[in-house]
Amino acid sequence: MAKTNQIIESKTYGDKAKFLITAADSKGEVLRVQAWIKPGAEGPPEHYHPVQSESFEVIKGQLNMIYEGKEMVLLPGEKITVAPNTLHKWYNAGSEELEIIGELRPALKTEYFLESMYALDQLGKLDKKGLPNPLQFAAILNECYGELFVLGPPIFIQKFMAKVMGRLAKIMGFKGHVPFPTYSTTNK
Repeated sequence: MAKTNQIIESKTYGDKAKFLITAADSKGEVLRVQAWIKPGAEGPPEHYHPVQSESFEVIKGQLNMIYEGKEMVLLPGEKITVAPNTLHKWYNAGSEELEIIGELRPALKTEYFLESMYALDQLGKLDKKGLPNPLQFAAILNECYGELFVLGPPIFIQKFMAKVMGRLAKIMGFKGHVPFPTYSTTNK
């Protein structure tokens, strides 16, 4: 479980995130994270959150977004809130490190997803595309079922992978939440 002020780092992508407010801190109301993203980082695929709003506030650099099919750039001091069920993607096309504050409301289990993906990266268990073993990924999606869907495979396939394959993966010993190794945390 993520802890307040814990920093998780990605060796693959060169970014890091600091948990400012966890689900436990806010009784599930909000997850607030400060993140540092290197120039050229592609960010997550285009996706949406069925019940969560996601906001971004730019502290330094530029945040590039695809929001409702339109490209936009946010600069320091600017903020955007993406409503639930709204397709979006963020990335850093700028020439300097991007620093943002991100919030998801309600928190749900998003911190489990983030912590697990960063932990698997630290443990050397991601492929060149930044993805874990498909069964491991299914177990994580099962843990966070229904919180996120990507533009790509049909939703029924994503749900099947998360619900059925994820449950099977857990039976096979894959964890739905992989804690970030404490030996790798640092403070910025």
